Amino acid sequence: MASGRSKVRLSYRGQEALVVIDAATTQTRALKKYVSAFMRREAARIRPWFGTFEVRIWTSVMAHKKGAHDVDNVAKAVLDALSGYFWRDDRQVVRLISERFEGDANRIAVRVRPLGDGVAPVDMGEGLFDL
Repeated sequence: MASGRSKVRLSYRGQEALVVIDAATTQTRALKKYVSAFMRREAARIRPWFGTFEVRIWTSVMAHKKGAHDVDNVAKAVLDALSGYFWRDDRQVVRLISERFEGDANRIAVRVRPLGDGVAPVDMGEGLFDL
């Protein structure tokens, strides 16, 4: 199922959701407002889920365009814009992967996936080098 034909699209596959933002601005404040407005219009029927989530963000930037999205700023704007739709609070996001690469368009894709039992604890010692 997909909704929205404009610069933001939302689709589902099972419990996973994919939000694609075309012609993404380099201004994260504007990005947050833009995505929030789309979610209010097109995704108002979505009820926030309980539990934990994994969010993966891919940011494609054109090499010749000025300005580049900082992966942390994009992640914050996206998580804030999606709060209240997929999750009640972005503290429910326990795994976050945000990547930026050079592509043929300024585009952001966000995959939201419920994790069920969350993330297993990790020994926070030197063993992290082995992961």
